[in-house]
Amino acid sequence: MIQLYLLNSVDNYESINSGGIKYMEIKKFKNGFTTFVGAALKPLILILVLTAIGSVKAYYKGIDLSAFIAIIFALSTIVLGYLLLKNKILTNKSKLIIVLLWAFIVRVLWLININTVPVSDFNTMYESAKSVLQGNYDMMWGTGYIARFPHLTVMTMYMALMLKIFPNALFAMKIVNLILGVVTVYLIYLISREIFEEKKYALVGALISSIFPPFISYTGVFCTENIAIPFYLVSIYIFLLACKKKVKPYMFILSGALLSIGNLFRMVAVIALVAFVMYIIIYTDNKVKEKLKNILMIIISFVLVLVIASSTLRAFKITENNLWKGREPAITIILKGTNVEYGGRWNPDDAAIPEKYNFDYDAIDKACKDKIYERLTTTPISTLASFYLSKYAVQWSEGDLSGIFWSQLNVPDDGIIVKFDAGGKVVEQVVYAIILILVFIGLFNKKRYKEHSEINLFYIIFCGYGLFYLATEMQSRYSYIVCWLFIILAISGFEKIKKFKN
Repeated sequence: MIQLYLLNSVDNYESINSGGIKYMEIKKFKNGFTTFVGAALKPLILILVLTAIGSVKAYYKGIDLSAFIAIIFALSTIVLGYLLLKNKILTNKSKLIIVLLWAFIVRVLWLININTVPVSDFNTMYESAKSVLQGNYDMMWGTGYIARFPHLTVMTMYMALMLKIFPNALFAMKIVNLILGVVTVYLIYLISREIFEEKKYALVGALISSIFPPFISYTGVFCTENIAIPFYLVSIYIFLLACKKKVKPYMFILSGALLSIGNLFRMVAVIALVAFVMYIIIYTDNKVKEKLKNILMIIISFVLVLVIASSTLRAFKITENNLWKGREPAITIILKGTNVEYGGRWNPDDAAIPEKYNFDYDAIDKACKDKIYERLTTTPISTLASFYLSKYAVQWSEGDLSGIFWSQLNVPDDGIIVKFDAGGKVVEQVVYAIILILVFIGLFNKKRYKEHSEINLFYIIFCGYGLFYLATEMQSRYSYIVCWLFIILAISGFEKIKKFKN
């Protein structure tokens, strides 16, 4: 009996010791990964800060009415924030309502100021939506534009629904954008509250969101991101709750499904999905079996929503192909992204390749791969380095992410009360630069990202999209889908400054 007891004791000790070693190894990897990401992001964010500040000088053409208006709104938000944070009488709920009301007012005034019209891809979707109501799905079959770029399909169907329901569909869609914009401010408040666990910091997040330049300037634009962003954010909020075990594990299913719905409108959510998986593996303290189960719940629900939506559209003969595979290979956007001459932007040379090969999928795919290989192997390394550095900086450093441009494009003079593409844009750039400075300061808030892992999810997401946009076609608007990252990361900088003062 004594021998048996001793043997069991040795086995238990070895098991515990082995588990302890594994735990130490996981913790060591987590700390190492966190340190690496923080160190890598410091120069990368600094590049954005310097570029954003430099852009202020480049955009400056003098103070005009739009600059004066923008300054008033920026200062009003600062004063409002100061008064709310210092106020001890109002409840937090009342403070939040005031911020949401402020966000609503700012966006309403923006919509009144510019009567934005559908342009470019937005107009293509709008005109296609009109055809859908007539039972014509040609644009979604063969070499039709939506068939070539099926990620525009769901937005087209949404526009068709709005056209069917409302006599003035464009106005109705702007109102939806307005409502979802305010919802976005609220969701950022909720997410910030979960990350920083203090209502005052959550309120700061809501305040920044209320006047965040892209959030305002895109309110009237008929882009997919306005619908997608709230779904991305509510998915992240539920994901954080599930990771912190504030809700049941099966809520990972809802998180994945909501992210997938957002993905139907703006199909780049796979990067966020990968970030979710990485976060579960690295930062949650569950056992391996539980981690695997949580990962599967997210992935399966994400894929299921996408497959159901795609299969339904095909079953009703609305689309010819699945939503994730267009008539034109996705590699064409990578081809454009490697064009040094055009700065990685859309260009007529690369855009002509599908037609050149008669929309033969395999031929286009091969031609693009050959061209990409040629560019990457024959272009001098110094030129490539300069190209990708510039591409990265431009992608993320424009204050309004081209929102003013898309808001005012093709709008007649009598459809705009005050143009914001001069002085107003400069002020928005200053606001954006300040936010990026706070993001940079937040990288020195080691206690936040080393002891409270939630914020690391957002660093991982930024890294993912940063790499993605390095590889693909460059356009400032593409950053809009995840620009909310900077608001949340800026709060960490605000926290660092506040604690430094104290």
